[in-house]
Amino acid sequence: MKIAFDGTVLFGRKSGVGYYCEELLKAILAVDHENHFVVFSHQRLSLDFPGANGNLSFTDSIHFPVRALYVQALLPKVLDSVQPDLCHYTNFLAPVNEHRPYVVTIHDMGMEVLPHAHPLLKRLYTRRLVPRVARNARLIITNSEYSKWEIVRHLGICEDRIRVTPLAAGPEFVPVQPPRSANPYFLYVGNLEPRKNLDRLIEAFARMSRKDHELVIVGNRFYRGSEAEQKAKSLGLNGRVKFMGYVPRTSLPGLFSAATAFIYPSLLEGFGLPVVEAMACGAPVITSNNSSMKEIAAGAALLVDPRNVREMTDALTRVAEDVGLQRELSRRGSARASEFSWENTARLTLDAYREAMEGSGKRVVAITNNQSRDLPNAIHKTIEYARLFQYPLQPEEIRERLFGIKIDSHPFAEVLQALKYDPDVTLLALRAEREKISDQAITEVQPHLRTLASMPFVRMIAFSGSTAHRNMTTTEDIDLFIIVEDGKLWAAFLTAAVWAKAKGLRKKLCMNYLISDAALPLPEHDLFTAQQVASLKPIYSKQVYDRFIAANPFVSRFFPNFDPATHREAYPELRTTKTKRLIEKLLQLGPAQILERISRFVLGKYLSSKVNPHSDVQMDRRRLKLHLYSHKKSVLDSAAMRDRKAGV
Repeated sequence: MKIAFDGTVLFGRKSGVGYYCEELLKAILAVDHENHFVVFSHQRLSLDFPGANGNLSFTDSIHFPVRALYVQALLPKVLDSVQPDLCHYTNFLAPVNEHRPYVVTIHDMGMEVLPHAHPLLKRLYTRRLVPRVARNARLIITNSEYSKWEIVRHLGICEDRIRVTPLAAGPEFVPVQPPRSANPYFLYVGNLEPRKNLDRLIEAFARMSRKDHELVIVGNRFYRGSEAEQKAKSLGLNGRVKFMGYVPRTSLPGLFSAATAFIYPSLLEGFGLPVVEAMACGAPVITSNNSSMKEIAAGAALLVDPRNVREMTDALTRVAEDVGLQRELSRRGSARASEFSWENTARLTLDAYREAMEGSGKRVVAITNNQSRDLPNAIHKTIEYARLFQYPLQPEEIRERLFGIKIDSHPFAEVLQALKYDPDVTLLALRAEREKISDQAITEVQPHLRTLASMPFVRMIAFSGSTAHRNMTTTEDIDLFIIVEDGKLWAAFLTAAVWAKAKGLRKKLCMNYLISDAALPLPEHDLFTAQQVASLKPIYSKQVYDRFIAANPFVSRFFPNFDPATHREAYPELRTTKTKRLIEKLLQLGPAQILERISRFVLGKYLSSKVNPHSDVQMDRRRLKLHLYSHKKSVLDSAAMRDRKAGV
């Protein structure tokens, strides 16, 4: 197989993505002597890859100053001459009209989460292209579970099309005995840019009561890179904060090894490679408790809220004053760093190449559940979970909701009979009563649901929560899950809310979860969410329901016997008005876009004021989740407690 490999970041002063590409290519060439790799770039490359065995070549790259223009304008012709079987784009972007099979590495979703930490031109260019590149890729590669679920959340990519390939420290990152430093110091290594949160780090350092340490900052000045130096000057720290600029990689192990601690208080990272490099050198690590860094540190670093300056100051002080803590963090960090290797990264990447060429983009996941070691335990857990909702299950319902074990009806019935399952008579009577209440509520609201389905840009409506289970206690609060055309989410919600208020239905219709039809995969993949998805009953646009279920395969991993067809046909399809499409075409000419912006501005402030500690809320461009009084945490905690008591 001939693989075209994106080397557009393999020149000059490399940072994280550049080192990712270099180390990955080295490791791949060391373990794979069958495939041929052709590296392309907009700059001439002169790199030594000793692992190559005649299976590496470089395109005749011309010097082209702008990477983005090269990728879009010149690269397609270069690849036409190369004729690769597969392309690997290693840094977010691919040609817009790329027709060849390809995989793309998306390192993080920082452009969506922290847009103002990036230059305007980059935001305008990248934010528009990345979703298209992601949709057209055979597979997406990313470097942490955190980034994987952020891609699901922001790009609407099904989790089955994303592969996680963690990074590692290079072989040069080992503890060394450096020359004795005149003063002890804390160390930061990385680009100088707003996302790295250096302003707060410098302020935290300035607040330390002890003044015997220096703060050494290593890295290229990137976007707004001079702001950190200006911050140090404004606080009178000129002599104690040292900006070393770019330092060759060969010199970094010495800097890491001699530091009192390495501190990396970034606001967002897709992996955080310097954290692992510092650990590999034996440096105690202080890093953020957000994004991927908590995942990568895995208990081997001191975690801080990067937006809390006082917390950062306390962490710096603790490490400086506690030699025992330094040694413990160093020990844990070294052990954690040893769990990562570039060889493993290479093998996982090669696996992704093979999957992409097979064309399925889907992987068969073994259905297991560590908490359900056998069928009786799984049955018990399923029954007890339903009991949390005072909802006794019939035998076939137990099988469909069975945790983690796939089994046919006949052997399941035999096991259930042997267990002498006997639902609580009182709860059965309560269930029958609640089913009558639910059916009455649904009947009463049926004409209004047809109106809601006829509203512009509504693409699917389903009963959810207690309504879907027919477990309502009053005829109020019909729980609805709604899917809306992309770019119209907030406008549709505002329209529906105003209409419901005018009709006196505000307490009747509970529209508490709306998503865009371009973001069908859910970012939450816990038991509670899986149960909610599995219980949905579509009443409008069942074809969209089919797409939604297919986009969330995690549900079937929790409930392998889940059969969406039984839920799909629970209620007849609502018929919408004939004028719906006509109204949508008129609104598409401009009013819809204006209303979307106004709605998000007005509703965003209003809804934010309603959030409380018991809320489960998401408010972004493609998801509007408004569980202001969420039972999710209490249910999951109760389920976990019951499991522990039962020894499951």
